[in-house]
Amino acid sequence: MKPTRLAQYTFLFAALSLSPAFGQEDGAIQLPPDTYPGQLSESRIAGLIGRLPRTDASPDANSTLALPTWSYTVKSSRNNATYTGKIVGANPSASTSVTIPVVIIAVILNFKYSSTTSYIFNPTAADPGCLGSRTALALTQQSPLFNNYNFVMGTTSVGNTQYADAFTRGNFWTYAKGTNYHTLLGVTVAPAQTVTLTASNSSTANATVFMFSGQCGTNSGNTNLPGALGVVNISTWDPIAQGLIHSLGLNASQFPLFVFYNAVMSQGYSSNLNDCCILGYHNALGSGQTYGVAEFEGRNQTLFRGVADVAAMSHEVNEWTQDPLATNSTPAWGNVGQVAGCQGNYEVGDPLSGTLLPPVIMSNGFGYHLQELAFYSWFYGGPSLGVNGWYSDHGTFTKAASACPPGGA
Repeated sequence: MKPTRLAQYTFLFAALSLSPAFGQEDGAIQLPPDTYPGQLSESRIAGLIGRLPRTDASPDANSTLALPTWSYTVKSSRNNATYTGKIVGANPSASTSVTIPVVIIAVILNFKYSSTTSYIFNPTAADPGCLGSRTALALTQQSPLFNNYNFVMGTTSVGNTQYADAFTRGNFWTYAKGTNYHTLLGVTVAPAQTVTLTASNSSTANATVFMFSGQCGTNSGNTNLPGALGVVNISTWDPIAQGLIHSLGLNASQFPLFVFYNAVMSQGYSSNLNDCCILGYHNALGSGQTYGVAEFEGRNQTLFRGVADVAAMSHEVNEWTQDPLATNSTPAWGNVGQVAGCQGNYEVGDPLSGTLLPPVIMSNGFGYHLQELAFYSWFYGGPSLGVNGWYSDHGTFTKAASACPPGGA
């Protein structure tokens, strides 16, 4: 079966099982008080294939990356077939430390309904309703994605390091234990970028705001709106992202990471919640430029099950390090995590979407939510190369993926 991806895109997808109420065209769609958001569920992205515009050609497995990567060849014990792929950093057997430049770009999304009605979702502004005096951007910078934390998997410390490095070390612990092997992220922050979207509640809208009763949130605009969720059509957003990479002078040796706050993407018209919600994705262009987009979710698992603060970001950043071109193929797996049916790609977040590690308390006192991730050996088969003989970084998976169909863990 064709992998669940849009061309080279791979997504973190969550569903809201709701039907919007139309007829209020000059402001956010107010959902009834007894309407409760849905839960994280399977991806429904296959219908988007080939529909997004491109500024250059899509990559393939032979594309040249300006990022440091290593290539692997593995004969899978699951089906005895041979697979190749590329992973960011140095080969785990090399005992080498590599630092990758990451550029965080806060995106201020202005959903403009009219000259007098706008809803602004701003990662650089405090949100008293959800985050108090903190901002999503500051919390992102202070997170264990970009700062050291002593990661212990089971009873084994894999390093006082960043999450992507801890995951990679645990993933290839057979080679990394006792060595100076690291893949680190060196972060800079670009100026925040304001993007104004023409918002509407019409059936062909590409930007829409919904309000969920009982949810936190203080929307910063000319209207305060607790429980607000901004939704933009990914086909509208992605060309903007590619243009911002160019206008900011970024290049293929860097990983631009766009950060939304309480705003997500749809796989079609934004007013149809059946086409919602893409919480993040990573992509690669034919030039070798990679980039990612992720929502910082200000609500703690109340709007999307298993999603809070940097959970979506931890999914996308780690999938990018393990499969930067989104072309690393695997034996078929599926019917687990966010995946319905079978797919055959090395996307470490998808099988465990919605499954979180215990909160990670950083020096700022904030408890971060990181998603659990599947190990290399879960995709390609045992014996496990991972820490403790595990097949995921919190031990949820105890053996390799089941053949698909029927799939499963």
